[in-house]
Amino acid sequence: MPKQYLLDTNAFFNLLKETREAKKGNSAFSTQISTLTNGSIFISNITRIEIISVLGKYARGRSGGFHKCNRLVSETGQPCPNRWYAPPEAKWNRRKVNMWLQLIKETMEGTSGLVSVCILPFDEGTIHCAEQIIPHALVHNFASMDAMIAATARKAIDRGEDMTVVTSDKGLKACLDKTAIPYWDAFQI
Repeated sequence: MPKQYLLDTNAFFNLLKETREAKKGNSAFSTQISTLTNGSIFISNITRIEIISVLGKYARGRSGGFHKCNRLVSETGQPCPNRWYAPPEAKWNRRKVNMWLQLIKETMEGTSGLVSVCILPFDEGTIHCAEQIIPHALVHNFASMDAMIAATARKAIDRGEDMTVVTSDKGLKACLDKTAIPYWDAFQI
C-alpha cells in the first residue's frame, strides 16, 4: 500500500503551484513532489472550502509600504521606534485567477492531469476528535480548521491507515507532535 499524505490547505496550494513549476523544470521541490505523487494524496473536506481563501490572498495582492513596529522594547512598555517594510504584491489578473479555480476544481474532481487527490469527508466522530485536539490551541498557534485537519488524520490513523499530515504551519506541527500524528514539512523553505 502506498504511503498516505493528508495535505493541509497551504500544502495543497503549494503542491499545485510546485507541480506546475516542476512541469516547466522550475521547481525546487521536485523530490518532494515525486514522493507525494508516488503515494496517495488526500485533503480534508475542510480544505475544499479553505483553499479559495488561500487563493484569494494571492488574487487580491497587497499594497506595500512601511509599517510601524508595534512591539515593546522594554519592560516598562516603551514601544519600538522602528518601522518595517513590506513589498507590494501585484493583484492577479482575472485570467490567472480563473486558471487556478479551474485547476483546483479539476484536481478535486479527479480530472486533472497534473495531480490527483482524494477528499476525506468528516462526520460527527471527526468533529468530536477535533474537540479533543483544539485545546492545544491554548498553547500552540493553530486554528480550528487545522484542528479539523488533524482530526481527519487521527481518524484515518485510528482506522489503521499510514497517514502523514503535510504542513509547514509551526503551530499545527506542535499540535501534531502532542497528539502523536506524524507530519512532514515537505515545502519547507
